Amino acid sequence: MSKRIIFLHIVFGLNIIAAIPLVAALLAPEIDPKTFWPLAIFGLAFPLIYLLNFVFIPFWALFWDKRVFLSLALFLIGIPSGLKFFQFQLKHDLKGNRSDYLNVISFNTHFMGGYDKPEQDTVKFFQKLDELDPDIICFQEFANLGGNFERPMFREFFRRYRNFSIVNADGLSEANPNGYGVCIFSKYPIVNKGYVEMVNKAANLSIFADVVFQGETLRVVNTHLKSIVFERQDYKTVETISKAGTAGVPVFGIRRIIAKLKYAFKVRCVQADAIREKLDYCIYPVILCGDFNDTPTSYSYKTIRGEMKDAFVESGSGFSTTYTGNMPSFRIDQIFHDAKFSSENYQTHVQEFSDHAMISCSIKIK
Repeated sequence: MSKRIIFLHIVFGLNIIAAIPLVAALLAPEIDPKTFWPLAIFGLAFPLIYLLNFVFIPFWALFWDKRVFLSLALFLIGIPSGLKFFQFQLKHDLKGNRSDYLNVISFNTHFMGGYDKPEQDTVKFFQKLDELDPDIICFQEFANLGGNFERPMFREFFRRYRNFSIVNADGLSEANPNGYGVCIFSKYPIVNKGYVEMVNKAANLSIFADVVFQGETLRVVNTHLKSIVFERQDYKTVETISKAGTAGVPVFGIRRIIAKLKYAFKVRCVQADAIREKLDYCIYPVILCGDFNDTPTSYSYKTIRGEMKDAFVESGSGFSTTYTGNMPSFRIDQIFHDAKFSSENYQTHVQEFSDHAMISCSIKIK
């Protein structure tokens, strides 16, 4: 057997090894993490796994080798998932009158940097809000921590938006949940409000507000799915792995991370099922925003989205990486809307005081 044939056999072996996690990532949205949670880990890494498999296509094409069809088939199957991470659309002006649109913002404010960002650019933040001219604002982690953590940005926000109607998890108060500052602000009247799910009521949960816009009632949902809750030692473990692999990393550190991922996957799954059940019985068209703590190749994303449109897929451009913290991540914050609506001008806006980017779009209602 020639050296060339041996070399090609080795490469094909590597090709198969790379294909297995890609198949797992493509299956991740279909499998309930309570049934088999490890697939969800591959879903988190989908873009990297997808690009790795793409590398084999030009290699086999160069040799005019029929083994190219393995990677080519997986690449084509993966295109719909890939387009949830990357879009080629160009930004353009709104079609029609501004009065037909709702400008929507979703943002995990990270308590306005209360824990770890003592100096934040207040002026820049409010200039961006003025530019976006929001009608609906969905915040997560917007609780004022008070004391040494209190931020003047809270006072300034409520001063500027004092005429907006407000729904927040604290105000709803069922067994006094705090919801980590999950709240909805609306320029238009709110005629009903409540919880969508309270699976994790002391921390991340989901609320709704029924908003009347031009005579039509819309249900706005704001959700914050279960966080992984990494602590300093977990970030240190991840940093060590990213630099030198698992060599030198204590086994308990890796087990600790896996245990946290497993628990978060399963809780998000329960939350997603609860949200989908409520959405299925909702008589109003829905706009849903939130921090999913999960990527578009996840069970929670697929379950919650259902037949709704993803604003990024509809009108985004390039990559939309919404988590800017220490963990490698992609688009984990979402804006969905009823299929009968259309959305324009999806954008991300990085704010230095938060570990998430603010996302926005204009949704055409009429």
